[in-house]
Amino acid sequence: MPDRSMGIGAVSRRTGLSERQIRYYEQLGLISPRRTPGGQRYYGESEVQRLLEIQRILASGQTLATARRIVEAPQPAEPERDVRSRLMAAHALRSLYPVSNRAELERVLSEHHDQEEEDGLD
Repeated sequence: MPDRSMGIGAVSRRTGLSERQIRYYEQLGLISPRRTPGGQRYYGESEVQRLLEIQRILASGQTLATARRIVEAPQPAEPERDVRSRLMAAHALRSLYPVSNRAELERVLSEHHDQEEEDGLD
């Protein structure tokens, strides 16, 4: 499927982000729209999907630094388990529990990881 290009206004409408937010994410290197010789930005579907993913991560209570780690994680080939989803879930779980419960949480996550290895999902 060809990557249709759109201007920043269309991306803003599709994602609900302001044009300023979109430019900020570009400044941080989270997206890289192509530019015309005159400097106008054109965004493809891949940039739109990445912006939507960043929004979901931030809406789950994660930081922009965590969002960066998640969206920049390598995409596994099928049928491997989605590493990005696991990383996001682990960060979400950690942020839900107070520091005093973190040791128990780490134990549960470790057991879950061990079970995935036994099931051949890791």
